[in-house]
Amino acid sequence: MLEAMKAADRQESAYKRRTYYHRAHYTLDMGDGIANECVTKPETPEEIYIKEETTQEIEDAIENLTEAQKRRLRQRYFEGMKIQQIADMEGVNHSTICYSLRASLKSLKKQTQIKRFRE
Repeated sequence: MLEAMKAADRQESAYKRRTYYHRAHYTLDMGDGIANECVTKPETPEEIYIKEETTQEIEDAIENLTEAQKRRLRQRYFEGMKIQQIADMEGVNHSTICYSLRASLKSLKKQTQIKRFRE
């Protein structure tokens, strides 16, 4: 039994040496971040600027919503609550929350399009 365990350890060590020697020890599921370096690229200054500008534009548009729409939007999309949870918490019907969210998203879209048109 002891010999079998030693043989298994030797085989495993040999396998690790071979994979390291042939640089085959980098895998996508290893968690060492090497795969991410190959897939993701750093943002350019232009991309960072556009991202910040878009975020500010959305925040400004959210400020023009009603308090109920702001609260429901935050709960649904930022806190990850389900529509039924929000409805139960507020004591209203599921369709009321759906309508409110749809109206708030439509308003956000309209506001951002108007702002871009003016510029």
